Amino acid sequence: MSNEKRQVEPLYDKNVKCIFCGKHFKTKKVRSTFAKSFKTDSDFCPHYQEESENPLYYYVNVCPACGFAFSDEFSDYIGALTKKKIESQIADKWDRSFYCSDRDREKGIRTYKLAIYSAELAEQRHIVFANLCMRLAWIYRKQGDLDSEKRFLALAAKEYETSFINTDFAGTAMTEIQILYLIGELNRRLGNYQESLQYFQSVVEHEDRSRYIKLVNLARDQWKMAIEEYRGNQQSEPI
Repeated sequence: MSNEKRQVEPLYDKNVKCIFCGKHFKTKKVRSTFAKSFKTDSDFCPHYQEESENPLYYYVNVCPACGFAFSDEFSDYIGALTKKKIESQIADKWDRSFYCSDRDREKGIRTYKLAIYSAELAEQRHIVFANLCMRLAWIYRKQGDLDSEKRFLALAAKEYETSFINTDFAGTAMTEIQILYLIGELNRRLGNYQESLQYFQSVVEHEDRSRYIKLVNLARDQWKMAIEEYRGNQQSEPI
C-alpha cells in the first residue's frame, strides 16, 4: 500500500434531482473542509481566501436538462400552469450547458439571476427570494460593484420583511429573531436608519433574546452604529 496521500480536491460532484423535470444530474459543490471563511461581515457575509473555492458560487443548482435553477430551499411543488410558464420562459430559452462544472464569479452571478427568475415563475416563498438576493449581493460586494450590491440588498430586505409579516420562513433554518436582525442590518447598510433602529430594537426586546445573546449584542452594536451614521450623514437633530 502506498504511503503517498491522495490529494483531496476542493470540489466534489453532488447528485441532484431537478424539482422541475425530475431528471437526475451531477453538480459541483465545495467540500466543507475547504469552505471555511476567514472573516464574516455584520450581515453574515462570509469571506474566503480562494475565489475558486467560494461556496457562494455553488449555492444554486442548474438542471442541464431543462435549465431550471433552484437552491435546496425551493419547494418541490410546482403546479401545472406554473410548469407551462417555466417551459416557455426557461426550458426553451436558456443556455445551461456549463453550470454543472467549475464556476467563477461571473457564472455564479448568472446562476443566482436564473434562480431568482425561476423562483418568481415557480411562485416560491419570500424567504427563498430573500436568501438568493442577499447572497447575490454578497458576491457583488466582493466584486466591488456597490450599485448592484445595494440593489440586491434592498430586494433582500423587502423579501425578508414580507417573509416576516407572512411567517413564510416557518420550517426553515432561519428563526424570527435572525430575520428581524437581518432586516435591521440590511436597512442600516442601505441608509434607512429609522427602519433599521426599529428592527434592532425588536431584536433586543424579543422574547427569545436569552437564547441568542450573541445576536442581541450584535444588534446593540449595530444600533449604536446606525445612530452614529445617521448623525454623521444627516447633520441633523439626534434620533
